[in-house]
Amino acid sequence: MSGLELISTYISDSEDDEVISDNSNNSSNNVLQRLPLPGVIATWKGVSHHEEVSDSPSQHDGRVRSFKHERGNWATLVYLDYEPSEAMLSWILSVLEELPIKCNIFREQFHISITRTLILKFHWIESFVEEIKKLCEQTDEFNLELLNLRAYCNEDKTRTFLGIECIDDKGILDHFVKNLNNSLAEYNLPPFYEDSSYHISFLWCLGNETAILNEFTSSLTDKLNQFLIEHTEDRYIHVNKVHLKIGNKLYAFKLS
Repeated sequence: MSGLELISTYISDSEDDEVISDNSNNSSNNVLQRLPLPGVIATWKGVSHHEEVSDSPSQHDGRVRSFKHERGNWATLVYLDYEPSEAMLSWILSVLEELPIKCNIFREQFHISITRTLILKFHWIESFVEEIKKLCEQTDEFNLELLNLRAYCNEDKTRTFLGIECIDDKGILDHFVKNLNNSLAEYNLPPFYEDSSYHISFLWCLGNETAILNEFTSSLTDKLNQFLIEHTEDRYIHVNKVHLKIGNKLYAFKLS
C-alpha cells in the first residue's frame, strides 16, 4: 500500500461528517467574511438547529463524545499539523503487531494538540480567531524533536492513546502555549493541561488501557529510536503554521 493510500485511510473518516478546509494564504478577515450569519448556521454541514444529533457510540467505533451538541456551541481545537513520511507510516502500522490488545490507527489527520477540546460560543469566534492570528504573528518558526512513546488516557477514561512525545528544546512552543492560555482565560475557557506533554497520537483503544500499553512503551521507544537513527529526516518536525478548528471550519496561520 502506498503512502498516499495509507494517508487517505487515516483522513477520510473523522467524527465530523465533512470538514471544510480553508488553508489558503488569505487573511483571516477574508475567512471570517465567509462565516455564515447566525440565521443561516443551519446551512453549514454541522449540526442543524432543528436536528436531534445521535451520539450513539455504535456509530463511532464505540467512542463516546465528551460533550453533547448544543446550538450556538462550537467544538474548538488549536493544534499543529503532522504529515508523516511513508517510512514513518509503515513504522506506525508495524506497532499494531506488537500489542496484545485491539487498537485502531487514528483515522483523523495526525496532529499535536496545544489546547483541550474547547466549547466556543458563536459570538466569540471572530475575536478568538483574531487572537490566535496575532499570537502566531508574534511567534517564530521552530522544530519539534520526536522522543519516545507514551500512553495517554482522556479525562473521561473512555479512550486510551499511544503517542510519540515531542519536545521543543528552545521553549518557543511552551511560550506560545502560555500566551494562548492567557487568551483562553479571557473567555473563561480551560488552559492546556498543567502537566502537558506534546505528542502525536497514532493508535487508540476503548477504555483505560494505560497499564497494558505502558508495558510496551519502553521496547517500542527503543524501536522508534532505532528507526530514527536509520531515518534521520523523520526525527524533527518543522513547525511554521498553527492550525485552528472551529466546528467544521479550518484556519491555518503562519508563524513569523
